[in-house]
This record gives sequence, C-alpha cells and structure tokens, in this order.
Amino acid sequence: MMISTNPDVRAVVSQTLRQYPWLKWERSRRHGRLRSERTLDFVPVPVSPSDYRATRNLRAQLRRLGELGEGLIAAKRAH
Repeated sequence: MMISTNPDVRAVVSQTLRQYPWLKWERSRRHGRLRSERTLDFVPVPVSPSDYRATRNLRAQLRRLGELGEGLIAAKRAH
C-alpha cells in the first residue's frame, strides 16, 4: 500500500494513525485518505506533494480531523 512518495508525508500519516486509532486509511481513485470513523469526514493525502508546505499543512489538517472530527467536508460547508 503506497501512502505517498514523500517520506515526511508517510511519517506524518503513520504517526497520526497511531495517535488517533479512530482514523482509518482508505484508498480512493486518485489519492488515499484518512477517514474518521466518528464523523465520517476525511482528509485527502497527496501521493506526490509538490508544495514545500504540504507536510505542515497535512499535519494541521490531520490534527483537526483527529481532535475535532473536521476534515474536507466540514471545510466545504464553512464556505
């Protein structure tokens, strides 16, 4: 199972899965995603991030998903 080509992203995902056991990895068509079993919201994980801030942004999104249950769906509803 390929999470990402970036080792930093792989490390962030592995650490998050250990820290928040209610988050589950799932594969979608283009990207993987971490889904919260509590809220069913998710955060997409980039396979090959091109932005130097990708790891920092992903870490913040996963923390928000793990602690508050808010991911992409909640972010789209807020706008």
